[in-house]
Amino acid sequence: MNAALLLGLGLAGYWRGTDFVRSPLTPADLFMQSVASEEGGLGWSQLCPTLQSQLPRDVLEQHSLTQRTLQAQQGLTLSIDHVGDRPRPTGGEIRFYIATAHGADGSTGQKTYVVKTQASGCVESVE
Repeated sequence: MNAALLLGLGLAGYWRGTDFVRSPLTPADLFMQSVASEEGGLGWSQLCPTLQSQLPRDVLEQHSLTQRTLQAQQGLTLSIDHVGDRPRPTGGEIRFYIATAHGADGSTGQKTYVVKTQASGCVESVE
């Protein structure tokens, strides 16, 4: 009886533990994480080289710092949820996210983001 109980607990622990195994984060996921945390350097690193050449890293980092300061002053936090993705015929993906802003007063607001990636995984565009 004790052996069966221990086996059952062991299997339940293993099963529950596998729920926390996640796929590695994609560049699009990391980009959106950088939006939530206002880490411009992390976001810039996920961009395709063409976009990186159009948007200097220091410009994105300065913008992120300004946004982070404004959010802190207003008591806002941001959470990002990946809600789906579709493969692109040319490779890469179209990934869908919902960003939710949480105000200190309990208010919320949402915005949808569509992130397109190239076959290499880098972020090609954000709408």
